[in-house]
Amino acid sequence: MAHAAGDDPGPNSATHDLVVVPRPPGAGDLLVTARLRWPGLLGATVLGLSALSPSFLPRTWWMTAFNLGLSLTLGYGLGLALAWLLRLFARSTGLVVQMRAGAARWVRLVLALVLALLLLDGVRRSIVLQDDIARRLRAAPYPTTDHLLGIVAGLVLFGALLLLFRSLRALFRLFRRTSRRFLPGLVSGVVSLVLVVWLVVFVSNDVLFARFVESASRKATEVNAETPPGRVPPTESTRSGGTGSPETWESLGRQGQGVVADGPRRARIEEVTHRPAKEPIRVYAGKRGDRSLEETADAVVVELERTHAFDRSVLVVMMPAGEGWIPEWHPSSVEFLTQGDSAIASMQYTYLPSALAYVTDKSTAEQAAQVLFGKVEAAVHRRPPGRRPKLYIAGESLGAYGGQAVFTDKDDLLRRVDGAMWTGTPRMSRLWQELTTQRQPGSPEIAPVIDDGHHIRFVTERQNSVNDFYGRPLGEWRAPRVALAQNPTDPIVWWSPDLLWREPDWLRERASTRVTSAMRWMPWVTFSQIASDMPRSVDVPGGEGHRYQEDLVPLWAGVLGKDPMADYRSIQEAMRADYHVF
Repeated sequence: MAHAAGDDPGPNSATHDLVVVPRPPGAGDLLVTARLRWPGLLGATVLGLSALSPSFLPRTWWMTAFNLGLSLTLGYGLGLALAWLLRLFARSTGLVVQMRAGAARWVRLVLALVLALLLLDGVRRSIVLQDDIARRLRAAPYPTTDHLLGIVAGLVLFGALLLLFRSLRALFRLFRRTSRRFLPGLVSGVVSLVLVVWLVVFVSNDVLFARFVESASRKATEVNAETPPGRVPPTESTRSGGTGSPETWESLGRQGQGVVADGPRRARIEEVTHRPAKEPIRVYAGKRGDRSLEETADAVVVELERTHAFDRSVLVVMMPAGEGWIPEWHPSSVEFLTQGDSAIASMQYTYLPSALAYVTDKSTAEQAAQVLFGKVEAAVHRRPPGRRPKLYIAGESLGAYGGQAVFTDKDDLLRRVDGAMWTGTPRMSRLWQELTTQRQPGSPEIAPVIDDGHHIRFVTERQNSVNDFYGRPLGEWRAPRVALAQNPTDPIVWWSPDLLWREPDWLRERASTRVTSAMRWMPWVTFSQIASDMPRSVDVPGGEGHRYQEDLVPLWAGVLGKDPMADYRSIQEAMRADYHVF
């Protein structure tokens, strides 16, 4: 029952204070206390159950642990913060809430039972939904033991994070006690808080993260010096690292060696297509410490001139992702579809994997694309108009992000290229955001329609190259033709920082049946879930997650001016047989 602050509940009434009676100084704080408190446990349960809800991809144990541990910690802190605000309100109004000791024990018991039942039901639902997601993606579900291990590991992570915050709380109190000797109380508290925050930022960024990046960079440099399994220097003069090339095999780096060693030769193209073919041209310049981005791009142009690439019908500037990696489905599609009458030009700008390169220095990807495309474009324009190859740009993931930064807007893109093909574009791309914002009313965010599809088409499945997402025919696909492929289940495309506070259109519209209907937007939870999907986004069947494979053949056909709905199975089967992953 409730009493005013000055009321006497009676000498014989055994009571227990639940909410608002002031605690002794130092008994707790906003985030971590010496013991687990019920408001925090309530908040942790709510956010923890939300963290077990589904996202794009089936979760491994560590994905579950990551989401659950962080969400439990945040929920616990929010629960304590809400309780603190309620205490402030009660103190300001003089309200006291009291309960008999026996009743309080029963409330705790019932509350503990309810929380336990909710947690068990949440675990059960999570396992069922994870299996459903695996079936949707045509992937094998993870065993139940993986889910249970993830939950246990998440609880351990929760405990470790609480200990960390408890240590920071103790450090804050130490600073405050020390500073009170010569500073007023409020000032000493502010100064102590600033010192703790500065220490956390310094240790996190300048010590832990800096050392991690340094170690990763050193490892990436070592890996770059290794030759990928089964690859040998090309013998053709039409490839960098081959006969007559100033770019040595060793200078190309691991990924560059894979680019020039792989791919169909003329004989293979003729075998598959039953038509005469040319020897495809592939030029590549690796990252070297003794030359800048401009000098590396100049080396690419030298290779294009040496191989007579400007005499080919099609020239594609293909921006790689991290490490210099190019997915083989892109260049091979072009080479089969053009009967080898093509040239692929690329260069390495970082040794780091895509994820780390994007976090630490995504501007280098933009600069590299601007420099390389600009120099190739200038070389093309130096030739007489009737003797110029058609100029295309392409890339996947970080390569798509960098390639789109070449152009100021849609009109600049259509003015400077004969076509473009981008797959798995991170949604932070400025051009991607501009195009998506300009989509026609009624077209969903996962497959925007731009100007009735006359030049630019977003593709979630093959049919989108001729129809919109709902099956309605698009207009004539005129040159220059641009395609942006993005799987509805690709976390690289759909993750963004604003998931923390805003429900995205793609989730609110619920346009794709490939995304489970049980997925809901929740502040923080959706943000962390999709972030944890990213590392596993390539460990799914082609056409899902961040894997773009067979459908690139008909899509490239459309970009090159051919029929995107024709039968390309012989090319797809040949590429599947020849494609080497390392």
